[in-house]
Amino acid sequence: MTEEVKAWWELTAEWFQDEIDLDIGVNWTGSTTDDDLTLLDDVAGADVLELGCGGGQCSVALARRGANVTGIDLSAEQLSFARDLAAEYDVDVGFLQGDVTDLSTFPDERFDVAFNAYVLQWVDDLAACFRETHRVLRPGGRFVFAMPHPVYPLADPDTHTVEESYFDTGRQVTQYDDLDRDMVTYRHRVSDVHNALVGAGFRVERIREPGSDNPDDYEAGPWGEEQPALLAKLPSTLVFEARAE
Repeated sequence: MTEEVKAWWELTAEWFQDEIDLDIGVNWTGSTTDDDLTLLDDVAGADVLELGCGGGQCSVALARRGANVTGIDLSAEQLSFARDLAAEYDVDVGFLQGDVTDLSTFPDERFDVAFNAYVLQWVDDLAACFRETHRVLRPGGRFVFAMPHPVYPLADPDTHTVEESYFDTGRQVTQYDDLDRDMVTYRHRVSDVHNALVGAGFRVERIREPGSDNPDDYEAGPWGEEQPALLAKLPSTLVFEARAE
């Protein structure tokens, strides 16, 4: 699993950063930022771990808010971009290459907050990821993350009819004619995520499904916002806030 995902990002990281051009900020979905949800509004002085930091846009944003940020990611290409971005914004972020299911490079109870945005679709073993996250969090530490909502991709973008099964979980393969490698992701049900969190020792405090039933509320963006009618029917993002017990 890890090698497939790593290879994909080493191949596509440059394209992704050039074409998607993410904002420097914590964006939970195309139309909602953390300024709206305020899940990470007070991180000044906190030790924060971003799991799957990618190009570092969120890590840099949190560092600019005064957090002591460490970012970990599988891809050397993504981390190279992240380090350049941190230098551009003159913030100190520690970026490390590694797997979110094995955080053995960190001691127990190292961080106050763990965070990720749209990473868990690349993770097969949620239980291992959450166990390791719990281990490196201090007692009472917060774990906040956003992921693609598992119901959104089930609908045809044109007809809005359900074309795939919610219960078809696990490994998903997407083929691209112009690339030498398939994209491998993993589909998780809401119950899978919740139960893995509880099993790892977390208390789930809030679940958010940000969005609006008004298509006019969706602005153009890189995450499918060109489908406002569908977004007004189905949430595209699922946000969890949990606490280590």
